[in-house]
Amino acid sequence: MNTLYVHIGTTKTATTAIQNFLVDNQELLKKKGYCYPLFPYHYDEVSDKRNAHFLVAQIISDRQSGVFREGMDKILELFQTYPNIILSDEGIWSSSYKQRMSTWKALKAEGKENGFRVKIIVYLRRQDTYLVSGWNQMVKSGIGHGAVKTWEEYVNDRLYVRKMEYHIHLKKLAEFWHKKNLTVRRFEPKRFIGGSIYADFLDAAGLELTEEYQIEQFMRNERLEGNTQEIKRILNNMPGMIENYQSFFCHALLSYAELSGREYPCDMLSQEEAEAFMEDYKEINKQVAEEFFGEKELFEMNRKNLPKWEKDNPYMTDDVIRFIGACCMSLLDENKKLHQEISELKSLLQHPLRTIKRKVISRFYTD
Repeated sequence: MNTLYVHIGTTKTATTAIQNFLVDNQELLKKKGYCYPLFPYHYDEVSDKRNAHFLVAQIISDRQSGVFREGMDKILELFQTYPNIILSDEGIWSSSYKQRMSTWKALKAEGKENGFRVKIIVYLRRQDTYLVSGWNQMVKSGIGHGAVKTWEEYVNDRLYVRKMEYHIHLKKLAEFWHKKNLTVRRFEPKRFIGGSIYADFLDAAGLELTEEYQIEQFMRNERLEGNTQEIKRILNNMPGMIENYQSFFCHALLSYAELSGREYPCDMLSQEEAEAFMEDYKEINKQVAEEFFGEKELFEMNRKNLPKWEKDNPYMTDDVIRFIGACCMSLLDENKKLHQEISELKSLLQHPLRTIKRKVISRFYTD
């Protein structure tokens, strides 16, 4: 029977790395009977490599029309050649209950009518690190209500905390798809098969990582550190903060974020706060561990004992000065580039024949 694998996150569990890996190895996967298709649908702030986003971009009220129908028709066409198709989007886990249910009902109906099964793959991250990483990502991107919330406001917002009640979400998934069609993995490198997220994910999809696969140098998703995330959070709340400005400021902050993190190594949760936070999940995590792994503990509880970030820390002034400097350097570089382009354009207008001749000669010798 044909199988549709749907990788649903959670967020901050190397989903981008997995998606890049699947795209880079599309041809090899096809030889093995697997396809990771890319669709011509584009969504703001969403990578085209997140090929399952069309499933939750809107609530599916009619399976016979719209983007969902187009995407499923493409999948059904691909099933004629490839018995296995992989879709991935971390936004599925965090989408609204109404969105998820409309997606699951539509997929189940498609599978029943067209003779394919659906298997769900999900990675779980320890809740305290999930919370901090999720807020950092929202602040960095400038997207979502959490992008302008202070840390205290974010922590106390049940909307974000509910995403980490894994036992509730997994129970609903298991009831809807049956437990045999649900693969749950822990996002802890020590638990990855072969010590690799790529090997672990391939195993979840019924494959094995071999030397045939192309693995680009693992690119760590750059994060804001030290004081840079607070500077970005304040900027996010400025009037008229459009996408181009977001990108410019984020680039400037990331250019020295690592330095800020070295000078002021800190965390948003103190050791005591993290332990208290995880205590609230102790029993429900135990349920997940027993149900899906046959163990007593779901996560390893080792944690770096870093001081809690404080806004009035002595490094904030230096980081603000660095931010101003980074912005000026970026503008100076852009100005230099524009001057060079203007100079070349003037040269072309003043001496068009000589310029064309020089380019022809240069091309001749280059070829």
